Amino acid sequence: MQQIAPSPRHRLDLIPNFCEARPVLSLAFIMALVAAVLTLANGASGELALQRWLLITLYLQWIGFCAAATLCWARRWLRYARPGVVFFVCWGLLVVIVTLISDIAYRLSAYMHWDFAAIGESRLIFILRHAVIAAIVALMLLRYFWVRHQWTMQVRAEGEARYQALNARIRPHFLFNSLNSLAALIQVRPDEAEMMVEDLSDLFRASLQKGLQIAQLLEEIGLCHAYLRIEKLRLGDKLVVEWDIPEEVLEWPVPKLILQPVIENAIHHGISRLAGRGTIRIAAREIFGRLVIEVSNPMPPQNEPMVHGNRVATDNIAQRLKLIYGGGARLELGRDLRLEGGVFRARLVLPRISMPEPVPV
Repeated sequence: MQQIAPSPRHRLDLIPNFCEARPVLSLAFIMALVAAVLTLANGASGELALQRWLLITLYLQWIGFCAAATLCWARRWLRYARPGVVFFVCWGLLVVIVTLISDIAYRLSAYMHWDFAAIGESRLIFILRHAVIAAIVALMLLRYFWVRHQWTMQVRAEGEARYQALNARIRPHFLFNSLNSLAALIQVRPDEAEMMVEDLSDLFRASLQKGLQIAQLLEEIGLCHAYLRIEKLRLGDKLVVEWDIPEEVLEWPVPKLILQPVIENAIHHGISRLAGRGTIRIAAREIFGRLVIEVSNPMPPQNEPMVHGNRVATDNIAQRLKLIYGGGARLELGRDLRLEGGVFRARLVLPRISMPEPVPV
């Protein structure tokens, strides 16, 4: 059995992931700016200022890249360490790196006759001065990362609590519709009613799992098939489902139970109100680095009474998308009256999100 255990990954959120290019480039840019500030503070001008800026930049860049490489290497060993251990290990590594590089820089500047160290400053004083500066700066920087980490964990905990509350809110809504179908079958077709209970249990097992659950689109489609089997027993030949899902998007990470409520709305507000057969079409495409899932259903005749519903499912989906993606994902709803009878479309636009690491228990 496996479950999502985010704690180790969240512990590593204490420091940026320097195994990726973007944090390393940001660090290099910051080091260049710091070198410019130190050069201006020194009061040098002209060619001498340029030479000093280049020397300081080279020195700081070496510190930055060596620190980034060391912290990247250390991530695998700090994966399951406590945040306090991560804090002090990273602080110690940074101080040691600056100490070693300052020693190398002093020796090299003396050999090349560069004007890098202060006039008359001994090697020991130069190394100690830079080590103390590194200890203070690293402590302040890691303290900032610590506060940011605590704030992120608090926001994540609040988000997971809200996510679970949203799941708890949608379950009674779905259960009410499913039990009505089950009640209609249990007397006349008990075998099919038993299969319906099994599918219903699969759906509720998925909805009861804790955490911000992310799964592959293929798994989400499997849950939708379980739900559609339930509705197929109730509606019979009245319900027709067309799938248009290419294989290349089946492994796309999506939130669990994000597609099933959209299909449920299409059946409840569309197919069930038709006099004859109705077709639900479910299509997915990757467009400009985003997964676009579209669910369309025929609109009921105009003489049918309008049923607005309480928007539990759509509001729930919109809130869950905001919790997981921020403003990067959206749910679009609209009518297309160009086709005969009209078609209602629900479109999910989802950016790619990393899959959480499964941890065996």
